[in-house]
Amino acid sequence: MNSHLLRGNSDAQLIRDFVARLPRRSTVADLDEALQIASIRATTRLWQHNEDVIAFAFVDDYNNLRFEIYPAHRSGQIAEEIVAWGVSCIRQRNRETGQDRTLDASCWTDDAWQIAMLEQAGFVRDDFRTLRYARSLSKPIAAYPMPPGFALRCVEGDHEVEQLVGLHRAAFGTTHMTVEQRLAIMHAPGYQRELDLVAVAPDGELAAFCICGYDNARDPFTTGFTDPIGVHPRFQRLGLGKAVVTDGLRLLASRGVNAVELGTGSDNMPMQRLAESLGFVCVLEKLWFSKTVA
Repeated sequence: MNSHLLRGNSDAQLIRDFVARLPRRSTVADLDEALQIASIRATTRLWQHNEDVIAFAFVDDYNNLRFEIYPAHRSGQIAEEIVAWGVSCIRQRNRETGQDRTLDASCWTDDAWQIAMLEQAGFVRDDFRTLRYARSLSKPIAAYPMPPGFALRCVEGDHEVEQLVGLHRAAFGTTHMTVEQRLAIMHAPGYQRELDLVAVAPDGELAAFCICGYDNARDPFTTGFTDPIGVHPRFQRLGLGKAVVTDGLRLLASRGVNAVELGTGSDNMPMQRLAESLGFVCVLEKLWFSKTVA
């Protein structure tokens, strides 16, 4: 077994191919977007056995250790190397910034091996969880029209990126979206601009958004997604969330998508209520952990 840092696009494709071969759902759902970002590529490491990728790991811009290990190669050694790599990345960031950031990680609740791995490595479980909702598109899709004066359209192109970032930050009350990250979403191989939806207010301001897409590379039937979803605080409680999501559902259904998923946080009750009102059911939870880096 050997490991090395990401060396270019050929290595990035090896990671994509590796994730496609995993016999279960990957926790690195937005891999293509992540690999567009220079700071993430700089922390990406691959592990190989006989030229085959058996694991990879990187630390994203929010100090999350993102990794996958092929089940047949799960061992204490590779787990220790992945955690050590994540710790070294955070140590370097802490030296550069003078901060005491923790190294964070996540895994699905049904992955007992990975939960044990993280806890044995000194990670402490947080209260926060990520919830995964799913909905079959064989069920009827209710109609929720736009409020009077509002219009729904797709994103026009890169020239709108600053407005899109501003909308995302306002909707979630966070700085966890940058121009580079939004462009990474828009430049990822599977991105389809026609499914990147925005609602426009009567005064021309972007009021809500829903990024849709689908990937049938691994599934026996096509699965789509309708997230992230956000509504600007100025325009909340007008029904924009339901309107943009249901339009996304209809677009995905028209392209042959059979089922749709979306994710949200355990503390985001409005998003949970929206999902459930549209026929989504919570099917999976992801646990989060943090590790102090001395």
